[in-house]
Amino acid sequence: MAQYLDPDDIFLLTKQGFDHFEKTFGLAYPFEKYDQIAVVDFNFGAMENAGAVTFREDLLVFRSHMPEKMYMSRANVILHEMAHMWFGDLVTMSWWDDLWLNESFAEFMAYLAMVEATRFTGGWAGFNSERKNWAYRQDQLISTHPIVADMVDIEAVNANFDGITYAKGASVLQQLVAHVGRDNFITGLQKYFAKHAWGNTTLKDLFDQLEAASGRSLDSWAATWLQTAGVNTLRPELTIDGDTYASVAIKQEAPLIPAGSTELRPHRLAVALYDIDGDSVKLRTSVELDVAGALTDVPQFAGQKVADLLLINDRDLSYAKLRFDARSLTTLKTHLGKIADPLTRALCWAAVWDMHRDGQISSSDFLDIAFAGLPGENDDAVVNIVLTQMYTSVEAYTPDSARDQMRLKIANGLDALTKSSASGSDLQMLFARAFAQNAVTAEHINAVRGLLNGSAPGFIVDADQRWFFIIALSERGAITKEELDAELARDNTTSGNCFHETAVAASPTVEAKNYAWNKIINEDIQTSVRSALVVGFQRPIQRELLASYVDQYFDSIITVWESKSYEGASKIVSGLYPTWVLSQSTIDKTTSWLDTVGKDAPTVLRKLVTEARDGLLRAVNVQSSK
Repeated sequence: MAQYLDPDDIFLLTKQGFDHFEKTFGLAYPFEKYDQIAVVDFNFGAMENAGAVTFREDLLVFRSHMPEKMYMSRANVILHEMAHMWFGDLVTMSWWDDLWLNESFAEFMAYLAMVEATRFTGGWAGFNSERKNWAYRQDQLISTHPIVADMVDIEAVNANFDGITYAKGASVLQQLVAHVGRDNFITGLQKYFAKHAWGNTTLKDLFDQLEAASGRSLDSWAATWLQTAGVNTLRPELTIDGDTYASVAIKQEAPLIPAGSTELRPHRLAVALYDIDGDSVKLRTSVELDVAGALTDVPQFAGQKVADLLLINDRDLSYAKLRFDARSLTTLKTHLGKIADPLTRALCWAAVWDMHRDGQISSSDFLDIAFAGLPGENDDAVVNIVLTQMYTSVEAYTPDSARDQMRLKIANGLDALTKSSASGSDLQMLFARAFAQNAVTAEHINAVRGLLNGSAPGFIVDADQRWFFIIALSERGAITKEELDAELARDNTTSGNCFHETAVAASPTVEAKNYAWNKIINEDIQTSVRSALVVGFQRPIQRELLASYVDQYFDSIITVWESKSYEGASKIVSGLYPTWVLSQSTIDKTTSWLDTVGKDAPTVLRKLVTEARDGLLRAVNVQSSK
């Protein structure tokens, strides 16, 4: 892999990170050396050690051209692990209850450094689309927990390396910065490191310094933001007189999960008015204010002309589910991609997706919004997330009776976007891959073969790109085992072997599924190979074929948990859950396992199965809502 290493970019990012963190933290890098090591088949994405970071090889070294989002992701991982040299290694939490002092801070500081010190100045839009969406999803599961969790044992620690500890924690740090002010926040951090270098700390130690710097008590803030679970919903309450606002207020609703929550949090945020101006949607005005309690007036907007888009949480300062008034939602249906600011677009994309997941927008309407907005979206991190959401919408949230129609709609739309994209662009690559993933008809399959053979102008079909199209063809039974083996001979590498395993497992035959299942469950294989097989095994268009493995799954997972490493077992339990066998029967079998065989199973195993059932319950509920 040495030939694919990009040392100039990696060293540039490393230098930029060191300069930023030393200046921000007011303290020089504390160790004598700094190594960055690519490790084949590493169980984690990356792991910090004092003076050295180990990375899973494919996160650090790219053997093919990647969309810009992947280079941004690499920068983020490098900076995240570097931040741990201060948050985690120089100053270490006293106990795992304060795991967020490591992970939430590393997550937040990495994005801050990326935006302020590297070429990835639009990183907060990617954070909103990728990481914050992860937090919102995790925080609406029955397993949700406070950011500062009660870690009674190591098993509890393992259970809490999740979207709340990482992404929600970082999102709440954004809110903390808005609450105390950026300069005060940085001053507090510098005093914290100066006082506690080479020591162990608790939440109180950090907040003592932030309070001293800002002059604000943080007890009540910490109690509501760090020690309670769930996500609030913010929606506009409007009184309109003709074409002007008579009054504007923000209504805050308590989290639906945990059940019975009455938590209404304080939010320091911005509310903005946007207008359609020709072929663009532009900011008219934005006001920053404190939202607290059930209803907060926004007196600055009274008497102003009704906007085409009223956006709560402009600039993404707080953490909350967002809703729109009717006029704003109409604007988003036709003009989302024409909003000038990329972070504003990301906020709107995320809110529309959340409304769809809550059953307030149908899959057909969501696809309409997506296809109207994607031609104007130039942030490939956002585009990639939206494409994934479109796929999920069709396969999980569309009723069976409408799914074939929606599959045709998404495939035809993505085919058109591929053909209209700039030659050789990252967006062309993303749209082409997504089209292949969603191909339905014989004509679509022939078009995928064309892409494999270089039919798209300017699109370089290198080794990784070839495998994307080959896997799509295999999933549809449009390529033979002999052709797959020939492709492996052409790309006889570690990566090529993993892609080959995915392609074999994706084949729509009982033999292919049995091969993958047996190898995943019963054989001692590399982590990367197992992950590749899981990806190939789980294909939503093969849900009838996958239905025969539901009982085998529940019969196997206790043994899997007892016989494999934590990391390996977790990937199997989550990856092989019958997600695509969307039925009440699957839900009932899951509940039965939790109540009987799995009643006394380890906490983390029960959590993984419970979370998977939550996803299935949501899908069934959304399908029946429209």
